[in-house]
Order: sequence, then C-alpha cells, then structure tokens
Amino acid sequence: MPVSAAVADVRRIAHGPVRKLFIGQFLNALGNGLTLALLIVYLSTVREIPLGLATVLLAWQAVLALLISPISGTLVDRFGPRPVLLCAVLIEAVGVFAYGQVTTTGQAFAAMTVVAVGGAGIWGPASALTARLVAPADRATAFGFGFMLLNLGLGLGGLISSTIVDLDNPSTFTGLYTMTSLAYIALFVAVLSMGPVGGLPVEELEPADAEAGAAPASDRREEGSWREVLRDRTLLRFAAAGLLMLTFGYGSIDAGAAIFITDSVGLPERYIGIVFAANTAVIVVSQLFVLSIVKGRSRARVLAGVGLMWALSWLLFGSALAIEGWIAVGLLIIAMGVFALGETMWSPTAPALLNDLAPEHLRGRYNAFQSVLWGVSGALGPLLTGVFLSASLGGLWTLTLAAGCIVAATIALRLRAHLTPAQDGRPDAETQSSVIAD
Repeated sequence: MPVSAAVADVRRIAHGPVRKLFIGQFLNALGNGLTLALLIVYLSTVREIPLGLATVLLAWQAVLALLISPISGTLVDRFGPRPVLLCAVLIEAVGVFAYGQVTTTGQAFAAMTVVAVGGAGIWGPASALTARLVAPADRATAFGFGFMLLNLGLGLGGLISSTIVDLDNPSTFTGLYTMTSLAYIALFVAVLSMGPVGGLPVEELEPADAEAGAAPASDRREEGSWREVLRDRTLLRFAAAGLLMLTFGYGSIDAGAAIFITDSVGLPERYIGIVFAANTAVIVVSQLFVLSIVKGRSRARVLAGVGLMWALSWLLFGSALAIEGWIAVGLLIIAMGVFALGETMWSPTAPALLNDLAPEHLRGRYNAFQSVLWGVSGALGPLLTGVFLSASLGGLWTLTLAAGCIVAATIALRLRAHLTPAQDGRPDAETQSSVIAD
C-alpha cells in the first residue's frame, strides 16, 4: 500500500470526535515537551532538593501510578473512558501546575502524588476511547498517527523550552510548568467538546427506555473482572512479549542512552540532544510510510520485527564503543534512527492488537493492563541499566539488551498461532468474515 493510501486512511478517520481527540493530544504533547526532560534538573538545581531524594520522589510517582492504573481500568469499564479521562486530565493539570510552585521536599512529594493519580487515568482511557471511536480495521492507523503527533509535539515543545529555560531564573520554570498545565486544559476542552461519545457501550447500560437503545438485560454481558482478564492466555502471551520488549527497549533506552553516550562512549553532553533529535525526526518523517507497510500484515510478525529492529539498534550502540569522534556520533544517530523505526512499527501494532483481544466490557482493564506493563518495564529498565553502567560494562549492557529483544521477538512470533486472522490483522480476516456471513 503506497503512502498516499495511508494518508487517505488518516483523512478518512480524522473527522468529528477523532479529529478533536488528535488536536487535543497534539496540544497536550506540545505542552509536555516544554518540561519533559526538566523535572530532576529543576528539583535538584533550582529548588535545591538533593539529587538522590529527587530520584526517590520520581520513583514514588512511578510506583503510585503503577498501583492506580488497574483502578483506572476498572472505572473505565464501569463508567466509560471519556468521563475517566476528563477527570484524570483535570487532576494532572493541577499537579503539573503545582510543580512550578514547589519550594520544599514535602510540596514536591504532594505534587508528584497528584501527578501520579492523574497520569494513571490518562493513557489507558485515551487508548480505550480511541479504540471505541474508530472501526477495528482503522485502529492501527489511529494509534500510529497519534504516536506521530505525540512525537512531533514533544519535539517542538523541547525546542521552544530550550529558548526559555534559565537555571538562574526560577520563574522560567514556573512559566513552563504553567504552560504545560494549560496544555492539559486544552486536552480537557477537546475531549469535552467531542460530545456524548466514549461512555458505556450499549450492552453495559442499565435497563432504560427503548429510545435509549439499550439492549434487554438478558442480552447484556455480565460485569467483567480482573480475574477474567488474567484468564486470557492469549493476552498473557502478548504481555510476556510486550514486557520483555518494553524492558529491553523503551525502559532501557530512556534510562541509559544519555549516560551511555557521555560516560561509555565519552562524547560531550551536547551530543545527547542531537542523537535524541534523530529519534523524533525519524518517527515524524517515517510513521505514515511504515503504516502503509504494516497494514494487512501479521501483527505478530510485525511485533517480532520490532524486537529484531531494537536488537540491531543496541548492537549499533555497542559498536560505537570501538569508534571515536564524528564517526561514533554518526553511528549513534543511525542506531537511534533504527530504534525509532521499530517504534513506528510498535505504535500502530501493539495497541491495535491489544484492543482487538479485548472484549468490549473489559476494554478499560485490558488497556490498563498494558499501562501496568509500561510501568513495570519503566522500573526494570533503569534497574538493569544501573547494574551494568555503574560497573562500566557498557558493551555487555548493549549485548544483553540485544539478546533480550531477540527473545521477545521469538515470543511475539509464536503468538501468531494463538490469534484469529482478525486479531492478527491479516488480509484473510475479511475473507473469513465474509464466509461466515454467507
């Protein structure tokens, strides 16, 4: 499928509520880009909270968000994704605004607690809302395009922030966090303006008048539970592949790439921004092209391809240890570009597969389950990174990560045997549906 077809797919779904959601998410990403990489520097340098304590506070925020995510999923299945998302966005706006006002450790702890509560109710409900707004065949396009907008917003926000931030002027940080808070308000307005969408599906409504379109009680499914989610063996197989891939991929590159570049490869700090800019650029430029390639292909095989791409990326990172100067910089940029291509394959495929596995009455819990995977990998990746890089074992670190990605790719490939053609996104899914209908 040519890129023009992918563009046509985006145009076809990007109208009405979906367009408003895209706009809100882009503005929110733009605001988050203003402060994404500043929190630890802000707390330790500007507010003079000890670095070790600041990292403990950050860990507290991550753990609390991890614990709250399942509750968020349950609320989505009970009330629908839109009301949960609206509440969470407002809570997050308050917490982010509070970041700019903190002057003590206690205030920072309180702000991080609020942010954790709000953040736990954003990603999962937003994914569930997206899945309900578009047809199953369009979910990969919606998630992939949303991921592109996310990275474009984060990148632009980072560029704007770099022209404003001043370590000697705390008011610049206060202003940036205020603007980030307003970006959450923009997302709130966008979701609110979507109208009555993203509530409970018809089969889960309480008995109502016929005009409301509710099905008879005998035809409606029973209320789901987390036990039902955890009994889904296909989901658990997906989770095994996803947890390994996220731990040896996102979790490790976020935690260790910057320090690997400076401490292991020995490059000046200014090259960190250059290498990470390559990541954003590749995602923004190539996402629609990748969408045109993966559409109609086995999702299990695409996920296996993600693992192999990330393994190659880590091997390229490790190769930079044997090179110096601009050649090392170039190799690191290529490595980050390869990793970004894997991201453009992951972003439309993993959430679309997850939402095709999810029964409608459990969609909130399924998306919250993936949020838990992200949280666990976000803890395991830094732990693994710390063990290797604190011992100056950068080369062994990259080899271990590459091996982990290959194992994840193998598990993902075996997942294909447990998926229906529709869940796997294969072209014969439509044929099979037609045969059943006839």
